[in-house]
Amino acid sequence: MFYARLHVTFVGVIATLVDSVVVAEFAGYCLHRLLHSDKFPALSRGHLIHHFLVYGPTQPMRAGEYHDATDHRFSLDNVGIEWLAPSAIILLFCWAAMGLLSVLPVYQALSLCTLLGWPILMFSYLHDRMHTENFWMTRVPLFRSWFLKARRLHDIHHRSVNSKGFMDTNFGIGFYIFDRCFRTWPSGTRVQLARLSVGHRALWIGRIGARVIARLQQGTVSQGNWKQDSFAKHKSPDVQSDEHATPRHASPECSLTGAILSVIQALLKNSIVKPPGICYIQ
Repeated sequence: MFYARLHVTFVGVIATLVDSVVVAEFAGYCLHRLLHSDKFPALSRGHLIHHFLVYGPTQPMRAGEYHDATDHRFSLDNVGIEWLAPSAIILLFCWAAMGLLSVLPVYQALSLCTLLGWPILMFSYLHDRMHTENFWMTRVPLFRSWFLKARRLHDIHHRSVNSKGFMDTNFGIGFYIFDRCFRTWPSGTRVQLARLSVGHRALWIGRIGARVIARLQQGTVSQGNWKQDSFAKHKSPDVQSDEHATPRHASPECSLTGAILSVIQALLKNSIVKPPGICYIQ
């Protein structure tokens, strides 16, 4: 009776939920991959703060609380404009498509809620908890195995950099079906950075860092109020001990390029770089 009043069926509700989750997961995968492609540098630069300054390839992946990468930038909660703007476009496109296909309003509302809620659950809530210690899922047997596997794959995403300076694997968060479909699943031919000698690690960091910086400097855009104190808050212990390694970038307001250069130069000046648990290169 309830479904009849709304002119919907149980099968229709389930189909709408499943379809919306698949579309949301695919859209999240594509957007995440786009942010790592440099096809839209202004968006990529915002995402690289998270990947090279806060949770970089040689930095700890977890702490007592999540380190926000949107300090002094426009964001909703801790979701930056690089996610918000494309997501709004995708949501509007899906709404328009359902209107053109004459989908019932109740199904449209259910779909839009799912398209909005699933990315918040996966790409915001779950993602942030992958970078915190003692998350509740690690203590619940029903979720423990799945969550630890997903977290390990996300660690590889952060620590896997190809020879061009791009992070190119594991763009999903909780599920990686599209990584398998589009061949962004990590291959077995990668080498652990932790096994390299100190000299080779320094050479690798310098080489990849130079390529990342070269990409960022194509149409240099200042990151506004990205302050040195905000940058220092997220540095790893290895980098914090070398605060004045790059005086030319010690101004109160520095560009993202300058901040990343500071990290790389500090790592190169340290005699020992602490090896991470897992770090892969091609």
